[in-house]
Amino acid sequence: MSERLTTSEAPQPDANLGYLFRLAHQRFRALLDSELEDLGLSAQDYGILSVFETRPELSASELARISQVTRQTMHTSVLSLEAAGLVERSAKNQRVVLVRPTTRGRRCLEAATRRVRAVEHAALTDLSRDDERTIRAWLASLAAMTTSPQKAGAGRKEKS
Repeated sequence: MSERLTTSEAPQPDANLGYLFRLAHQRFRALLDSELEDLGLSAQDYGILSVFETRPELSASELARISQVTRQTMHTSVLSLEAAGLVERSAKNQRVVLVRPTTRGRRCLEAATRRVRAVEHAALTDLSRDDERTIRAWLASLAAMTTSPQKAGAGRKEKS
């Protein structure tokens, strides 16, 4: 599907930044989906499971917040992962449902993570370590950006 979403020609580096982000995201996600398909995972499923690399369990609401999706979307995803035997749910009380990966889910996450790291490595293969660190720092900064475009532009440094 992603092949239809992007052109066969490489976009020009001076193209609209939002356009470049969208194309890069679509291509990267398509590569992840392709690598994870035989594990029965999508890139979105992997993103949800990967949250459990550092946390043993989370409420469905916390998982939705961390994943930046609605609770309803997360509920649907959790039900799908549960049906696949990758996560299990338990009620903490009448309002809070805890989600945790199953043993099978942890094994699947480990296998998927190796594949995701290979895709990441391939994406970074032409970059020096310094370039990679610069891009990672910039992406992290961009992901954390909370100011409006007008305020962000006011403090922009001129590069030569």
